Amino acid sequence: MKQTMPIFDAPALLVIDLIEDYFDVDLWPHSQLPQARTRLTEKTNALVAWCRQENIPIIWVRQAFKPDLSDAFLHVRTRSQRYAIQGTPGAMLLPELNVADTDTVITKQRFSAFYQTNLDDVLARLGTRTLILAGITTAWCVRSTAVDAYQRDLQIVLARDCIDGFTREEHEASLQAMDGYLGPCYTNAVLFSHSA
Repeated sequence: MKQTMPIFDAPALLVIDLIEDYFDVDLWPHSQLPQARTRLTEKTNALVAWCRQENIPIIWVRQAFKPDLSDAFLHVRTRSQRYAIQGTPGAMLLPELNVADTDTVITKQRFSAFYQTNLDDVLARLGTRTLILAGITTAWCVRSTAVDAYQRDLQIVLARDCIDGFTREEHEASLQAMDGYLGPCYTNAVLFSHSA
């Protein structure tokens, strides 16, 4: 889709699930994310820096389950998979990310950042009407959050350089499905050419 100048209306940046366990090659041996970590965090930090310059609020979302998995995804409980456990390093945001004390951090237990979290209240308090989405994974948590945001009549911008998936195929297919329907997909270069 053609890259045109984005128009923002009361934006906020939402960065999803850039936590240690999703970049662990032992947990996800067939994932491309461990190899993408440096590129993804550098691009995300650049986007965060631009948002701070433009006074755009930043919200970090991270997955975290109880140690007994009682609040985890059904497939996690069924298979007794153990990742993103509360209180472990694996559930923490990547240390190389530029998270500030003034940013909002939300913990979730499902794909969508809206499901049984206080995200609606946070966005209402901020007066947010446009949500810039970044993070992982394109096919699951990013897409689920984008769908829920769209159903709330929020404008959506997908930060192409700052989104990735477990595989190249699912990443590209999900971006294509969302781009121009749920919201436009912009590179950092296009985003940075605009003042919010």
